[in-house]
Amino acid sequence: MAKRKKKQNLIYLSLIIIVAAIIGGSWFYSHHTREVSNSYAVSETATLSSGARVYNSLSAIQRANLPDQALVKVNRYYLTSNDNDDTYARLNYNGKNYFVRATDIELKMNNEINNYLSQSGLPHAKITKQISSIFEQRGYSTSSGNPRGVVIHDTGNENSTISSEVSYMKQNYSSTRVFVHTFIDNQQILNIADTKYMAEGAGPYANPYFVQFEMPHEYTAASFANQLGNAAYYTAYILKQNNLPVTKGTKDGGGTVWTHAMISSYLGGTDHEDPISYWSTTARKLFGTTYNINNFVELVQAYYNQM
Repeated sequence: MAKRKKKQNLIYLSLIIIVAAIIGGSWFYSHHTREVSNSYAVSETATLSSGARVYNSLSAIQRANLPDQALVKVNRYYLTSNDNDDTYARLNYNGKNYFVRATDIELKMNNEINNYLSQSGLPHAKITKQISSIFEQRGYSTSSGNPRGVVIHDTGNENSTISSEVSYMKQNYSSTRVFVHTFIDNQQILNIADTKYMAEGAGPYANPYFVQFEMPHEYTAASFANQLGNAAYYTAYILKQNNLPVTKGTKDGGGTVWTHAMISSYLGGTDHEDPISYWSTTARKLFGTTYNINNFVELVQAYYNQM
């Protein structure tokens, strides 16, 4: 009798161990499996942060050993939906691909202004909300009801301020029906219209799909650079908030980061060319360099990687 009972106990114990192993294995697998919601190719150079956790594959448990501060090539980003919505970078080192959280790399900037901001620690202002009730609230024309990118404007007015631009926009909205979500200068990111709803600043083929912001003009090197940093941070914030990649707008309507000029050229319904002249003229005058949408996308990715 005692032997039979002992045998039954052993069977029960074995079953418990098997069930625990299955449950534990399932948890362990799900904990380490990263569900990719989006990915996109890039061509960037970066350095690994000290103590970066590098993996042999995106779903790998085993970690790889790469030297601290190793110089690597980044060739793709992966957005995940079950790993704290982290972004992972696929990097190439000595001819082999590895994976690391994007927070564990520091991009090497190709533009003097971007490099200035990177060396300053990628500073940015906080987003301030002063949502006005006068602007019409209409949903985005996307299947998700969320925006699919960001459109960049400059005001085109010399020596104006955020305060004067916002006042003018509000006072004339009843006749112009034009407004954007946010204004950004070197010190402030002021959100005046709810980004859950479309703005009316870039024509009928862009308004139903994009968050939009305006930049008043800046006149010193530091203020221009800081404005670009604030604009890149805000763009990265909107994209991250909506689980969108950092990709330049394309002729077929793809991509998430757009200038008003690109809307005019690729989508139509408007003929403005901002902020191309403002960026290029100011960058040349204050930094002796160029600045274009490619440089801005690079800067947005740097801020995005910190989030």
